Amino acid sequence: MHKRIFGTWLVPAVAAALLVGACGGGAPAAAPSAAKSAAPTAQPFQGTKVFKVAFTSIGVSSVPLLAAIDALRGQGYTIETPEIAESELSVQGVVKGDFAFSSGTTSAVMTAVQKGGKVKILADRVANEWTVYAVKAVTACKDLDGKRLAIHSEGAVSTAMVKNWLATECPTAKPTILIVPGSDNRLKALLAGQIDASPLELSDAISLEAQAGDKFRLITSFAQTLPNIHPTTVYANGDFVDKNPDSVKALLKALLEQHRKIAGDAKYFSDSVIKYYKGVNKDTLDKAAAQYVGLKMFDVNGGLTEANLKGTVDFFTAAGSVQPGLTVKDVADLTYLTAVLGEIGRK
Repeated sequence: MHKRIFGTWLVPAVAAALLVGACGGGAPAAAPSAAKSAAPTAQPFQGTKVFKVAFTSIGVSSVPLLAAIDALRGQGYTIETPEIAESELSVQGVVKGDFAFSSGTTSAVMTAVQKGGKVKILADRVANEWTVYAVKAVTACKDLDGKRLAIHSEGAVSTAMVKNWLATECPTAKPTILIVPGSDNRLKALLAGQIDASPLELSDAISLEAQAGDKFRLITSFAQTLPNIHPTTVYANGDFVDKNPDSVKALLKALLEQHRKIAGDAKYFSDSVIKYYKGVNKDTLDKAAAQYVGLKMFDVNGGLTEANLKGTVDFFTAAGSVQPGLTVKDVADLTYLTAVLGEIGRK
């Protein structure tokens, strides 16, 4: 604690003289001036600048986080970015403390919490990046009746969202359901004419737009039709969070700064995709990038609130992905996101 010095005690003789002067009707004596307090000392950095952020199957939605990490490296951080094969293994590594941070499937984090893992969701990596694309003949949900609709599996998160959307938007439509694991494989099936519609991840949707945007159309973006479901989040080891609060805030601030650059400049996003995600056709990427910037896939305020996190917990519980009983406080700590927004302001 820093102490301020407000002046010294008056010696008795001076004090008596002032008292006499006051009683004699003279001008009131000025109070002893306080010494100027010392300039506030900057608080020491509470954290480490050396840590690991794990990734699984780096794609377009990982680009802002990769750019944020590069920005922190420019500020003296040493950050490793190992790539892990499975989302569940990434969560396991964060729980064990092998990695400080990762991002990916929200339901996998919730499952780890229910098993006793100390891990906390901090912010969105991307808004609900799942979309449904179909051939041009399909113009709305109801047109899927009788069409070949491919899904990852019966128990997949994307399948739960598709079923919710069908039940809400076109309950009488009866598409023919095909199992095609992997968003990238369903992209290939669409291009080959083997299926009529499919849920696609953001990176595969962009690839579809780039390769055959004149043959397919976006039927729905779950970022808009299911806004309270946040299936892809940034999370961290709970002990790391407790011991390194400034490291957590630094990463979140760098991530939000990238989101804000993307929101204001679609070309910045397309240039970033070219830099971090190889193999994208630059000639057609700009149009696709503008579309996804327009869909506000990268939230300028971090995406998560108590309300939409509750909606996410409720959705995954109803879908059977997690067991009943989870609360928002069990799975997330939004105090760091709130602190960063207090520093940089909301938009």
